[in-house]
Amino acid sequence: MTETAPIGSTPGSAVSTAQITRELAQRLVEQVAPSLVHNVNIMDAMGVIIGSRDAARIGTLHNGARDAAVRGEAVQIAPGDERQGTRPGVNIPLIVDGQVVAVVGVTGTPSEVVPVAQVLVLTVQMLLAQEWQRDNASWRESTIRDMLSTLARGDLTESHLMSGLRAIDTPLQPPWNLTGILSTNQSVALLRQLREFSGVVAADINGAVWVLSGSSSVLSLELLRQRLQQSCVQPLRFLTGRVAATTAQLAGDAQRLSSLLARPGLLEPLASNTVAIAAHSETRLDSLGLELAIAGLPTTMIEDFAGSVLGPLTAALNETARVFLRDELSIAVAARSLGVHRNTLVQRLDRIEMLTGLNIRQFNAAVSMRLALAAGAARYVQDAQ
Repeated sequence: MTETAPIGSTPGSAVSTAQITRELAQRLVEQVAPSLVHNVNIMDAMGVIIGSRDAARIGTLHNGARDAAVRGEAVQIAPGDERQGTRPGVNIPLIVDGQVVAVVGVTGTPSEVVPVAQVLVLTVQMLLAQEWQRDNASWRESTIRDMLSTLARGDLTESHLMSGLRAIDTPLQPPWNLTGILSTNQSVALLRQLREFSGVVAADINGAVWVLSGSSSVLSLELLRQRLQQSCVQPLRFLTGRVAATTAQLAGDAQRLSSLLARPGLLEPLASNTVAIAAHSETRLDSLGLELAIAGLPTTMIEDFAGSVLGPLTAALNETARVFLRDELSIAVAARSLGVHRNTLVQRLDRIEMLTGLNIRQFNAAVSMRLALAAGAARYVQDAQ
């Protein structure tokens, strides 16, 4: 009897410890079976059927498959040679990195089904490689997410960070940079694109894509931002930590980013026009001191502070205060931004002072109002959640 040679693995197709679950085996059978007239079985390395078009056979021992797994070579069963748990056909071991991880069987007269089985094993091997690649990508992203989340809690030392990066085969080196990218429904595409960049790892955490860069410099980060911005159909917002940061500074930036993302109302919305995108696409984390101060307050204190100042104001007066402070306390500029006459703006500012006791044309009062507006933005998002 001429045996069919086993199918070996291609370099890097999977790790030698890979296992095939019953769910995966059945899914593979259901993917390939519709194109065949023969029954298809997938057995584990012990010869137990874990996937089949014949549901009654799942969980039973296939002696021919067990023999194929033990020998590491194909086993044919001719009509009349059947033993308990077997039917005529061919069973070919699927070998990955020198280990039998499964046996693929096709029922029928061996002379007819051997060519089918050979193609089928190649197909199953390809599908397995795709499954394992997806699993590996998911594991890698989960590892990066856990590492960055631990960094944000202040629990990750430099040695542990370096060890974790080596474990995912991305041995980055300091100095560091951490950047959070805010986008609209583009995180999956961003993560896919970032896998093509050397010197960075990324994960989706708390509604933003966190990008950790090793050997960071102003030039490398600018090139990264430009390439990502140009490739996206919608604008991106970059919250950038310190360039060439130490590990301690990196941990501080991770904590800042985590605090801000917990109350996203503190951040300006994404720009919608090209001029605004150019002006506001990047914000340094160390420029958001006021927002970080508010983000770190207890929720009850935020609610009390915002309510005590903003409670008496109408929506129009609230917006007037926000725009007036944004426009650097300029009556002329703020009036144009609001589309009202200067006198109307002055009347509104007087009304704000009467209701709150804050003359926001003066520095100290303007700071108090700015804090109250930030607290109001944080409170609003908290209520929505």
